[in-house]
Amino acid sequence: MSVKTVARPALVKKARLVEEAAELVRKYPVVAVFDLTGVRANTVHEMRKKLRGVCEGRVLKKTLFVKACRLAGKPDLERLVADAKGPIGFLFSNVNSFKLALMLEKSKVPMYAKAGEKADFEVWVPETNTGLPPGPILSDFGKLKIPTRIEGGQVWIAKDTLVAKKGDEISQLLASLLVKLDIKAVLRGITVTRAYEDGVIIEGPDLLIDLDKASKELVNAFSQALLLAVNIAYVSPETLPTLLVKASREASALAVEAGYYSSETVPLMISKAVLQATALAKATASA
Repeated sequence: MSVKTVARPALVKKARLVEEAAELVRKYPVVAVFDLTGVRANTVHEMRKKLRGVCEGRVLKKTLFVKACRLAGKPDLERLVADAKGPIGFLFSNVNSFKLALMLEKSKVPMYAKAGEKADFEVWVPETNTGLPPGPILSDFGKLKIPTRIEGGQVWIAKDTLVAKKGDEISQLLASLLVKLDIKAVLRGITVTRAYEDGVIIEGPDLLIDLDKASKELVNAFSQALLLAVNIAYVSPETLPTLLVKASREASALAVEAGYYSSETVPLMISKAVLQATALAKATASA
């Protein structure tokens, strides 16, 4: 069998992949890249199910993606993989790249940690019956400073115990014990490393927005802007109610100071007189 005959099916397959990718590049305005290093196959499968209808995913070699971009007439998209190393995947979507990245973060699922991985959140061993018989396992609990007691021929955790903080490296001993206790310590899913939208390349860290923090900053900015607008008497639908209240209050204070009598100022003037009389009486009594 000739080399040409052997190579032909592979070439046909690559050509088909390039054509499919080129069609996706033409169809969708947002293209995102994710790193497949260390990503488990079942994780990718789960993400595809959760994001069905939101985006289309493909695993392609860098060279094939570059060819697809050129075939689609979008050579600027090649910048997405300019410095990519290792296996990568692509997401094609109509969804805004920031929203897509947040959806992926929220879609991550807790999984058992392997030795050497870092905890993605605080890991607690709850007070509970482990269902494990006493034996060498007690030594493992002791090494990890997890208090235990024996009850009914089984090992019980004596109290809720924090065994790892966010960012702590999971040891071999702890990883093994957490699996036995059915406790998960890491989040696994797909993280966008770079995205293309409206001719702009956006780096992964810039796509992840802290919504709570951003919301508080917007509320604070609005409050400060409103205060400034009121202080400079800038009239707008947002400031007008506050300006009217402020103007009424200042007009009343001016009228009282000037001794101008009206149905609105008389009660205020009487209250002011009573307060002054009370203060005078106290001062006289103490003299």
